[in-house]
Amino acid sequence: MAEPLLRKLFRSLFDGFALWRHAKSHSVVMKALRARVLFSGACGIVIFFVITYRLADIMIISNVRTQEQRTYASEEIVQKADIVDRNGELIATSLTTASCYADPSVVLDIDETAEILSKIEGMPSAEKIKFKLSDKNKHFVWIARHVTPNIQEKIMDLGLPGIKFQKDYKRIYIHGNLFAHTIGYCDIDGVGMCGLERCYSDKLKEKSVLDKKLVTTLDLRIQSIIYEELKKAIDKYNAKGGNVILMKTNGEILAMVSLPDFDPNNLKKVKIENMFNRNTLGAFEQGSIMKILNVAIALDSGSARPGSVFDASEPIKIGRYKVTDFKGKHRPLTLAEAFVYSSNIACAKMAQVFGTNVQRKYMQHFGMLGKPEIEILECGHSIVPACWTETTGMTISYGYGLATTPLQLLTAVTSIVNDGIKIHPTLLSGQRGKRSTSERVVSSETSELVRELMRAVVCFGTGKKAALAGVGIIGKTGTAYKTKGKGYGAAGNRQRITTFIGGFPKDKPQYMMLASLDDPQATSETFGYATAGWNIAPTARHIFERIVPILSNGKPQHESPLKVAKYLKLD
Repeated sequence: MAEPLLRKLFRSLFDGFALWRHAKSHSVVMKALRARVLFSGACGIVIFFVITYRLADIMIISNVRTQEQRTYASEEIVQKADIVDRNGELIATSLTTASCYADPSVVLDIDETAEILSKIEGMPSAEKIKFKLSDKNKHFVWIARHVTPNIQEKIMDLGLPGIKFQKDYKRIYIHGNLFAHTIGYCDIDGVGMCGLERCYSDKLKEKSVLDKKLVTTLDLRIQSIIYEELKKAIDKYNAKGGNVILMKTNGEILAMVSLPDFDPNNLKKVKIENMFNRNTLGAFEQGSIMKILNVAIALDSGSARPGSVFDASEPIKIGRYKVTDFKGKHRPLTLAEAFVYSSNIACAKMAQVFGTNVQRKYMQHFGMLGKPEIEILECGHSIVPACWTETTGMTISYGYGLATTPLQLLTAVTSIVNDGIKIHPTLLSGQRGKRSTSERVVSSETSELVRELMRAVVCFGTGKKAALAGVGIIGKTGTAYKTKGKGYGAAGNRQRITTFIGGFPKDKPQYMMLASLDDPQATSETFGYATAGWNIAPTARHIFERIVPILSNGKPQHESPLKVAKYLKLD
């Protein structure tokens, strides 16, 4: 543009001199020259402003744009605080890395740049790089995130115009799969996608937290032991999966394991079903574990005493269905016997005594009709019967008709055995004071009787394989068939969930645990049985054998005599 204007300017001046020779008067010459000088001056001014703007664009405006883009990038990438267990052991941290980006407006040859970069192992394909560089109006595009030092060195040695590096942070999970469902994971930009990472994604970027750490209630030692033992049990009984939660009676969760799981460090080949947290998302019918709640309601409402008798001689007919017992005693049973021998018939009759209104009120009070209370957002809702009839109340008494998450059930049972004081589960250290409560779910007397009955189950009932010498283990087993369509499948072709819930010590439980296996298979060792007493009860014992010495610091466990033994007729 400047060159043609200059040419016109000089031609105008030369034409002015030629005009001087042929002009008839000076006035004509001066008038023509004045017009041409004004035209030439205007052209000069235009050229001056064009050159000035171009220099300003190169030296100031473009630099400001680049600086703005650089500032934007650095503001978006913020280091997140570490996450540690209750003993300060590192669980999740942010590793400083470098990420490659480009300023397309500065790149000289897009095709050549893309081809050169794509030849470096670990970089995107040439087509992807070309697409990112195609918009010349952009000043910032990511080429590759979290590159290795080796790749960074190779790219820097190339000296390609417009190809630069930005300081970045990559979230690393030290123990891989171990805490996958509770801690969760982040996307490539450090945004939490599930677990505590999701719930506290913004908080973990706050300076007040960065200077400290997010301290959880989890215990790396306990989590590792439970993970190992649950995996062994799944393999041994050829189960589809399993889950375990270990909780202190003040609500602090020491371990939460759900299998199958995933590696939060490598999400490229993760199966979506492996990301399902069975402990908080899975709503299952819990089987005979619900009998703990049933006897607690009967005792606390005054509807029965440990010696109250319920006739379990014959099945209960409900329409075309029957309520039967697995290996029933076929005789009248005391409440204590009904619980220890896990009689469906006696428990259903127990529920008939206190009624559906009382049952529903207590279930609401226990926290069984909503969502589990916990800091992570991946929580399922209980599946509550639309019409709570007498028949519904009877089936709920022995574990069918109401589906809840394992965490809800563990919370309810822990509250009952915790002297009847409601507990609030938490994954964060320091929340005990904030969540402390004096809310009572059952009386102290009821709490003591339930603990006695659960101890009797481990001593004389279906929980015997969970017994541990010298430790007052309390517990209850439960086997529930899984729904298939509108029913539970044909006999011999049913899938089941087996569960053990219990803790120690008996007189004042400090720790409670729920453990489940999804569709375990019978083995020669279990004599063809696949019920809870044969697979998950011994699994619980293996866990207790390893964690009790750690949690009790080697102190001997003392317990008072079993008071409900007098109500038991041992066969």
